[in-house]
Amino acid sequence: MKAAVLASPGTLRCQEIPKPAADDEFMVIEVKACGICGSDIRYYKGENPWALHTLGKNIPNPPNIVLGHEWAGVVREVKNPRYKEWIGRRVAVLAFKSCGVCDDCRNGNYHLCRKTAHIGHGAGWGKMDYYPGGMAEFCQIWNTNVCELPERISFEEATILDPLSVAVHAISLSGIEGGDDVLVLGTGPVGLCIGQAVRAYGAGKVLCTDVIDYALELAKELGIDDAADMKKETVSEVLKRQGMKKVRIVFDTVGTEETQKIALSALKESGTLVNLVVNNTKLRYQLLDLAGERRIVSSANNRTEDFIMGIKLIENGIVNARKMITHTYALEDVQKGFDVMLSKDRNRVMKVVIKP
Repeated sequence: MKAAVLASPGTLRCQEIPKPAADDEFMVIEVKACGICGSDIRYYKGENPWALHTLGKNIPNPPNIVLGHEWAGVVREVKNPRYKEWIGRRVAVLAFKSCGVCDDCRNGNYHLCRKTAHIGHGAGWGKMDYYPGGMAEFCQIWNTNVCELPERISFEEATILDPLSVAVHAISLSGIEGGDDVLVLGTGPVGLCIGQAVRAYGAGKVLCTDVIDYALELAKELGIDDAADMKKETVSEVLKRQGMKKVRIVFDTVGTEETQKIALSALKESGTLVNLVVNNTKLRYQLLDLAGERRIVSSANNRTEDFIMGIKLIENGIVNARKMITHTYALEDVQKGFDVMLSKDRNRVMKVVIKP
């Protein structure tokens, strides 16, 4: 079968590799669509974002990873008789599986398991010739990790479920209450998902920031109340325009020293700053910045219930996944998809989808 193989940093090839086979633990899915995630770009560059978020350190990636964890398709092969009824079903996939026996797993924090195996990553598999991923004609997935895809959700729209579940998890950590005003720093796919999904949690006004014109334009089209162009105005000016001084919830999807300063300056007493980015940025702040029971929490990965909630949010029209998809490429043209994502001119680029 054909697959997009990351042979080494910066070297991505569409090539023939062995097709996976079903066994008692795994079924085989014919992949219909797979999104390019921001983390795929980081893997392409030689970083390891999963390790940074979960292990707190960067570790080298093995060669020959088939990239892609934002994917959906049709179940084609099942060996375990308990799951035979899934053959032929349209499914979205939960792309990771934890060990089930470590302290994190047994305390309910399985999404933080340090022994997680992850589709589209090198994590948790040991040594393999090719590490499985969704940018391929077929991919294996654990029998327990498929979710039936409603007919109202296309395969392309299903590629948004992974960033949406990350967004839902971050929202669940924020302590949001009905009527809380929200500020989202950065309106990439995750930021746009947060900006839409918080409506389901009773958010008041929702504001966002970015430096890319198209991202700001799309945010407004998706129902976000106000979008600040950080090249032209400050968050304070946007808050004033909306008749507000501060907000109770801030999500930082950018992760720079500047966005952290903006976030803390915009945060109300008892408010929460949720950081969705982990990197080596060194920050300076005063303890006074956290006065009034302000708090900072990081958000890592997502949980099964977040993924299920994401399906409902798209199915019920609260999150418009289709509008976020800007480019599609055939598997043979996967490099073009990465080139678009890596371009310095990212205008009119949001979610790029690969279709085997």
